[in-house]
Amino acid sequence: MRKHIAVVLLLLLAGVEAWSQPQAQSDQQRQEKKPSTQFGQQQSSQFGMPAAGPPTAEEKAAAQKITESTDLQERLALVEQFLAKWPQSGLRSDVYAAASEAYRIQRNYDKAVEYGQLALDLNPRHPSALMTVADSLAEGAVSVQPDYQEKLARAEEYCRRALEVLQEVFAKAGPRPDMPEEEYKVQQKYFEAQPHATLGYIYLRQNDYPRAIEELKVATELNQYRPDAMDFLRLGVAQFRAKQYAEAEASLQRCVEIGGPAGETAQRQLVSVRRLLQAQQQQGEEKKP
Repeated sequence: MRKHIAVVLLLLLAGVEAWSQPQAQSDQQRQEKKPSTQFGQQQSSQFGMPAAGPPTAEEKAAAQKITESTDLQERLALVEQFLAKWPQSGLRSDVYAAASEAYRIQRNYDKAVEYGQLALDLNPRHPSALMTVADSLAEGAVSVQPDYQEKLARAEEYCRRALEVLQEVFAKAGPRPDMPEEEYKVQQKYFEAQPHATLGYIYLRQNDYPRAIEELKVATELNQYRPDAMDFLRLGVAQFRAKQYAEAEASLQRCVEIGGPAGETAQRQLVSVRRLLQAQQQQGEEKKP
């Protein structure tokens, strides 16, 4: 389960426009005046949404508190307070996106989609909202419901849009002056991995194992920042169903190494994979002259 994507992404991209503009300042001056990680007009415009007037200091502080809250119930309460106090705020898309992410982590996928869509209604290019809605649609789709394929198709569309937006935003951003270049690249690849991981899960649910394997491989290779056990589990399952047993064993073993509930599931599935590999090996030996 991916957590707090919106928070880390907004902090990573804070001040994109400032960094991408030619600077007359010296390196020392840029270090002394680091880009703000607070929300504001700059963050809204970087995602393609015209800002609705400069937010007040109190407004920015309230939005910042929302995204920094790791207590999900507290975050959702703060969201409602913010919207009641500033119903026309230019920061609403970020606030809605933070609420959407909280609901996704709680596995309340309908609410996650609802609030994520509110963010996207204000700003169709909001990257974290696109990723959260895509993930929530894919996770929340129920195979016996008539809207199952429609939800997966929407999730795929949102993933594609997220990948396009992320590429544009990161290309515009350039290196961050307050972060080592290698660290920035690692975090950038982490976010690029998320839509690929969701695409892989979509294709897995559609029994399209070659495409699932392709996307999940991209996701696991890109994500060296916070390797996700669930991505390796899903990759292993797709490889197993595609009868790529040796590859499935490696993916499931990596999942076990990362640990967590997904690792426990992978450990159980490894038993079946290794049994099949052993049977294949025995058959191969029997066929030898």
